[in-house]
Amino acid sequence: MSVARELPALRSSLEATDSIDPDQTGALDFMSFPGLNFDLSTPVLPKWYPDSEVSSEDQSILQETHLPSYDLLVELVDLFFEHLYHVFPCFHQKVFIEQVQLGTTQSQSPILLFAICCVTARFHLDATVRQREREWYEQAKFSYQLTQRNPDPALPTIQAALLIIEYACTAGDFSSAWLFLGKAWRQAIALGMNRMDASSAVSMDGRPREIDVDHATNTSVKDGKGLTAVDKEERRRTMWLLFIVDRYHSWPTGWPNALPETHFKVDIPVADSSFQAMDPFTKHSVATTTPFTRKLSRLITSSNSANEPVNVFRYICIAHVLLGRVAELVHSLHDSPNTPEYVEECEELDSYLVKLRLSIPRQATSVLEAQSADRGLVVWLQVVLDTSAMLLNYRCTKNDPAADASSRFLVAVAAARHTAQVIRDASRVSIELLITPHIASSLYIAALVLVIEWRTTGDAKLKEEIDLIALVFDRMNEAFAYLGLKFKYALEHDLERSQGKKLEELRELGLRGLLADCSKWSHIKDKLVKNGIHIDIT
Repeated sequence: MSVARELPALRSSLEATDSIDPDQTGALDFMSFPGLNFDLSTPVLPKWYPDSEVSSEDQSILQETHLPSYDLLVELVDLFFEHLYHVFPCFHQKVFIEQVQLGTTQSQSPILLFAICCVTARFHLDATVRQREREWYEQAKFSYQLTQRNPDPALPTIQAALLIIEYACTAGDFSSAWLFLGKAWRQAIALGMNRMDASSAVSMDGRPREIDVDHATNTSVKDGKGLTAVDKEERRRTMWLLFIVDRYHSWPTGWPNALPETHFKVDIPVADSSFQAMDPFTKHSVATTTPFTRKLSRLITSSNSANEPVNVFRYICIAHVLLGRVAELVHSLHDSPNTPEYVEECEELDSYLVKLRLSIPRQATSVLEAQSADRGLVVWLQVVLDTSAMLLNYRCTKNDPAADASSRFLVAVAAARHTAQVIRDASRVSIELLITPHIASSLYIAALVLVIEWRTTGDAKLKEEIDLIALVFDRMNEAFAYLGLKFKYALEHDLERSQGKKLEELRELGLRGLLADCSKWSHIKDKLVKNGIHIDIT
């Protein structure tokens, strides 16, 4: 049975129900707002999982989908924290594992476990387990499609959405990723999670009121005592990950950010070591968070105390705030790159980028010098900073003096070469540090800059760095269904066209112009079709 046939039938049966025992799974939580019909307090899980959009016509008969056995589930959760925690640092490991051991998560948040299973399956040694990742993805995706404005439990649903979005990007389901991102943000708004650290706000009836984080979100604490320090920190980390995912979806596409800073008031999380060391039953944490402010100068200088551990995730959050500002400027429909206002804003953002780099402790600037638990975060941080530098300095230069354009492009080249150095350093430790969707687009942009400079200068070292990035895409292709292949083919196309196309034209276009060129994606689609792969990867 397909999703298209099953979902309407499921909804029709629910809408036709006059009264439902609230204790039953899938009980309706009718909402009092006009225009909204019903909410599913607990996602109703279909008996059959939907067939994949990219599966072959002769796909075998659908099998019944359910959570894996307890032993396998524990294995997958352990693998998640071992291999993917640095990609999704929003879970308290001790609390999460205990809830799985007690069966709490299985009964209350199966959608989150399906999502964890689908992103973690590739690390399992058993091939039959690895083959089920798509099945678990379809189940998680289907369950999330059923959630409405006010999901319960709240936090696990938003966390599941983050994992589903990430997997969708790697599997070529980019439409679902983009739409789910907007849905997760709107759910977070309805739950009050976007303003959990605001000093005041306006309630639904229009009266000002103080924000209490215990009531700003659905709480999993059933004794009425409110959220613990772990609960609050998990919410902060989840919201910042949602903010970050929005930024790295927007800058390569030129589409506007879904999460506006003006409606985001969440403190920057504490260091990861402090988070994991928190007592699950303590309501107030000893570690202090960094208040989020839209003033970049104040945000950059609000460093943690020297007595506190290095908080790499803090710098990642700030780096994405800056990246969002840079992308908004570069893709703006208003100021042209040739106007004085545009140049002035670029210079201002570049100065913030320099200050941010100087404010980061050395331990967070080198993969080799970082703590082992922080290395994945350090790779992520450094690549994001390089991306902002490339966006700011590789811009349209048609009417600029040649000397100015050349000097700015050299800054972009330096950033791209630094990204290549990060790849070298990470590879000396573990290539798994590089196999993450967070940095895939950034690596591709770095390769583009290096291709232009290599064709211009003929420097063999630049070609070696391009080849390094191509190898990372090869490894991504082994781990992910389509993400690595997409950028591998795109880079091959750019290497070919840079031979015949005037290099001056490529440099004059700037990154904005190159990203707007859709011809390469038609080329990639054709190559995929020739290999028997039918999917829209744009």
